[in-house]
Amino acid sequence: MQSGVAQYTRGRRASEQVSQQMADVQVQVAVGAKVVVALLIISCCCTAECGEFKPFPAYFIFGDSLVDAGNNNYITTVAKANNLPFGIDFPGGPTGRFTNGKTVTDVLCDIVSLPFPPPYLAPTTRGTTILQGVNYASAAAGIIRSTGYDFIGRVDIDTQLVWFSNTIKDLNQQLGESGTQELLKKSLFSLTVGANDYVNNYLLKGSPTSLQYNTTQFHQILLNKHAQQLTELRKMGARNIVVTSIGPIGCIPAVLARRSKNGECSEYVNNLAREFNAGLKSLIPQLNGQLPGSNFFYGETFDSFFNYRNNPQKYGFKYGDKACCGAGKFNGNVLCLPILKPCPDRDSYVFWDCFHPAEAANKKFAHFLFDSLKDQLLKSL
Repeated sequence: MQSGVAQYTRGRRASEQVSQQMADVQVQVAVGAKVVVALLIISCCCTAECGEFKPFPAYFIFGDSLVDAGNNNYITTVAKANNLPFGIDFPGGPTGRFTNGKTVTDVLCDIVSLPFPPPYLAPTTRGTTILQGVNYASAAAGIIRSTGYDFIGRVDIDTQLVWFSNTIKDLNQQLGESGTQELLKKSLFSLTVGANDYVNNYLLKGSPTSLQYNTTQFHQILLNKHAQQLTELRKMGARNIVVTSIGPIGCIPAVLARRSKNGECSEYVNNLAREFNAGLKSLIPQLNGQLPGSNFFYGETFDSFFNYRNNPQKYGFKYGDKACCGAGKFNGNVLCLPILKPCPDRDSYVFWDCFHPAEAANKKFAHFLFDSLKDQLLKSL
């Protein structure tokens, strides 16, 4: 009898030890996740001691070729930028960025002391790599799925949001659900999209959308869809979200080559952008009111690039109407192909190719954008 009691006691003690060990492991995992999140957030301080301005622990980027960091390298598409002359001024050469050097979001990363978020489709974008952000942008992408059909492959915003949901699952495994939500709450998000919905959809000859909808109807379709996408992003945990407007697409070399005689911008095309931007600007406070805890910010793009283009000398450029790299009228008939030689004085050009700004313009605009939103952004933290 005593032997049985002793065995029971020893067994119970062993069981309790195993239970305690399992509890310790669970605590260590939970504490570890909290420590990681805490370290990420603590590292975002702006202090004299560290000498570094880092208000956000991570940056998550959505959009089109203006901010694509290489996702299109991994899909079947005509819209690729992983060969020279693209990236001729970028450290390490071509990466899939559609400019000669840094994009606007690259420069924003420099400003807030964050590494450039890796493209989602890159095989190495897993594990701890995603803790400081991910880039989901895809060249030729639009708000609606049909946009960019002339480039074959592209990843629309709806799919980019699905990718983000996958990232959240990966973060949950590393940080736990509460740790992930805390990270997202403190992080910066941006969406740069909409230009392709006009240039590479509605304005294309024979486009189904232009045959089916007038401009007012199409504006509303885009705004309604974008509102759904922004709402979904907020519900997934994003809080500080910069939504940029469409630039002066009537002034890009690709449009000038088709619609301009002497380099003047197309007022018809620019007015499409203006009308969309007016609707987008009014949408931002609506979303902030409808979604508690939201910090949506409107990023004004049109006026800055319009000024760079129309008065280049005032802003340190020489050429505002033609691209540095391309062919045909205003160098606007084709993208910057590997067989083409870019201009040697690239910082003198507002436009790199028929669609995209050069690095010098991206740098100037990124600083303007951040300065215009800095007080609002920092107040939201």
